[in-house]
Amino acid sequence: MSLQVQPLTADFLANAYRIHQQAQPRPWSLTTFEDCTTAPYAGLVATVDGQVVGYAVLLFVADEGTLMDIAVDNAFHRQGIANALMDSSILMCEQKQMGSLWLEVRVNNPAAVSLYEKYQFAHIETRKKYYDTPEGKVDAHIMMRNI
Repeated sequence: MSLQVQPLTADFLANAYRIHQQAQPRPWSLTTFEDCTTAPYAGLVATVDGQVVGYAVLLFVADEGTLMDIAVDNAFHRQGIANALMDSSILMCEQKQMGSLWLEVRVNNPAAVSLYEKYQFAHIETRKKYYDTPEGKVDAHIMMRNI
């Protein structure tokens, strides 16, 4: 398996968006997803043997980064792809001299919460009924990690 993480460019957009639609209960429009690949946003894509298997979208404002979205194709879970995307996201924040990286995560997504805790994100607060999902409103943890 040859895993690479590189910038999310137009060449990878359609496949990354397919993963976004698969992973999100309320996906963004394609236009919104595409806009998130231009400044002040940046996108990363993970490929295995040339196939898009995951992506991350970040926003940079002042000295704060926000992980807007990260997802891995269901067929490639538990293969280190989310870790590679997190490593690259943190490296990008370091290169851009961000002081911190923020994110929001559904409280009913224990795999994601565990991943972020592994990367030393701290729980800052909870937003009640923040995410609208097919099961109803779900709380969001706001998490932050110093860079």
